Amino acid sequence: MFAQTAKGFHIHPPSLPEGVDPNEWWQRLFVNEPENFTLRRYEEEQWDVMFFLQGRAEMILREARAGLPQKTMRLFIDGDEHRGPNNIAVVIPPGVAHAIRVEGSGDLIMVYGTSTSFKAEFEGRIASEVETASLPDSWQKFLG
Repeated sequence: MFAQTAKGFHIHPPSLPEGVDPNEWWQRLFVNEPENFTLRRYEEEQWDVMFFLQGRAEMILREARAGLPQKTMRLFIDGDEHRGPNNIAVVIPPGVAHAIRVEGSGDLIMVYGTSTSFKAEFEGRIASEVETASLPDSWQKFLG
């Protein structure tokens, strides 16, 4: 990602059994039967994995799965060339909204993988106007 750019909030959909209420499903998965991994539908979901090689990133994660408490995490992540405790890999499960912004004046290089083949319909955009924002009117007028 280039300096001063961002990827707006988006979310990958969780896999739910047909006809099952999301709240009840999450309650079963994470509260009632958290050790029953046979219930997990990993092969039907996209999980993202990111590791930062160069630059610095600001990442915001927001719990958005039905029935779970909404929590927000804001992380500042250093690329591998900045050795220290802020060198991390991030794994993002489905149902967790996430956005990323390049922090600072340098470009960001990351390794970005997914657990499934890319599917455009799994790229649910929530607040991504930062990616398509027009120039401010005053700028347009000046450039006019």
